[in-house]
Amino acid sequence: MHVTAIETLQEAMVDTTHSAHSTNAASGTPPVGSGGVPVHVRIVIVISIALLVVNATLLIINTAATMDSHAQYARSYEIKRSLSSFQSVITAAESGQRGYLLTGQTGYLEPYYVAMRSWRIEIDKLRNLTADNPARQNDIAELEQLTAAAISRLKATISRSPQPGPNGNADVAGTEQATTTMDRVRGIVDRMMAEEDARIEALRREVLRDLLVAGGLALLTTVVTVAVLIGLNKLLRRYVRDRELAEAAMREANQVLNEQVEQRTAELTELSQHLIRVSEDEKARLARELHDTLGSNLTAINMDLNWIQRRLPDGTREIKERLQRVLQMLAETVELKHEVIEGLRPSHLDNLGLAFAMRAHCREFTRRTGLPCEVDVQEDFDDLDPAWSIAFYRIAQESLTNIAKHAQATKVRVELAREEGGIRLRIIDDGVGVAEESLGKPKSHGVVGMRERMRQLGGRFQIRRPEQGPGTIVEAFIPTSGATAMSA
Repeated sequence: MHVTAIETLQEAMVDTTHSAHSTNAASGTPPVGSGGVPVHVRIVIVISIALLVVNATLLIINTAATMDSHAQYARSYEIKRSLSSFQSVITAAESGQRGYLLTGQTGYLEPYYVAMRSWRIEIDKLRNLTADNPARQNDIAELEQLTAAAISRLKATISRSPQPGPNGNADVAGTEQATTTMDRVRGIVDRMMAEEDARIEALRREVLRDLLVAGGLALLTTVVTVAVLIGLNKLLRRYVRDRELAEAAMREANQVLNEQVEQRTAELTELSQHLIRVSEDEKARLARELHDTLGSNLTAINMDLNWIQRRLPDGTREIKERLQRVLQMLAETVELKHEVIEGLRPSHLDNLGLAFAMRAHCREFTRRTGLPCEVDVQEDFDDLDPAWSIAFYRIAQESLTNIAKHAQATKVRVELAREEGGIRLRIIDDGVGVAEESLGKPKSHGVVGMRERMRQLGGRFQIRRPEQGPGTIVEAFIPTSGATAMSA
């Protein structure tokens, strides 16, 4: 009966859980941890990352374009410096030649000779700087050709003027031709410098345009990214708030569920313990009625049958045999009545105490099963509370029954001793032991009953394996201080 109450508790807990889940579903509260970040939040995060990547790409492209423009700027200015240097060289050569012819002083020939040695170096430098520009290469080739011709004429005028000076015979015609050639060279140089200036200006405008476009795009991308991030922040805060509300609702539902489970557990535990008490009282009442009514009736029947047997004539052998069989059946019925009464409520427990009842039950166990049962009880426990006595007796009775059915043991030992703080019962066998998962099965009614008996008395109950060797130890302890029950 008390086991049925425990099964009702399990069903009640399942029903309560289902009702809590139904409440959550009806309120529309999402369970905590049931899913990840919402899809729209993920989309916004992806968009933010894409915008940041675009912004970084534009920055890289702009930086690369700026570096390329800077390189082109530098090369254009280098070309202009080379052209200026070249122009200075040929001007120095022409001035030195004119000064020498006009004055006759050889000191004017020194810059001339320097120019003769360096103008080709400047031409080679220009050729290297414009190696990727075929049009410039053509200009430099023409410049080199004209410069070589002009230098040759300058050199020829000096060689044809053995007596230069104000009163000398300078080659004026050759000088004029050289000057004409030099003017063409200067024209080419001026044109090239003007083209480089135009190129630099074009590069400046292009860079400025690129900077404006890149800056505008970067600004636009930044504004959009900031707007998206602000939206993402709002979405995340809303998501966190919704999740906190869901968690709060779940905690509230769990609290309600726990309260319901605790209430049901308390009610069913009380019911189970009440049923145990009612069951024991009913067994005791039934045992008394069987002993008083059935016992007296069977005794009267036995006395009457014996009286009849003594008064039968000697010639009624067949009647005497039948009467003897009836007396034998009556004796067996009396024995069966005794076994039934002892099973319902052992008379030794009420009349002779727990220690005697435990020894008697173990002797009966050995007689029925052939399994040796050693009893170690050092005192009579006559002062023990009747509720404690019946609890210890029932636990020992149930344990010995389980050992006979399942343990495959060769010996059993029952210990009952008073310890500091309480009384302890141990039933020890050397059988195959009990699996842990078997103890938690819903159909382990005997274990549930023993545990409930200990809980009712504020005691502790556990089933464990010995520290060494095979077997099982069933242990029940009731503290004399009446501490709160704890069950393993």
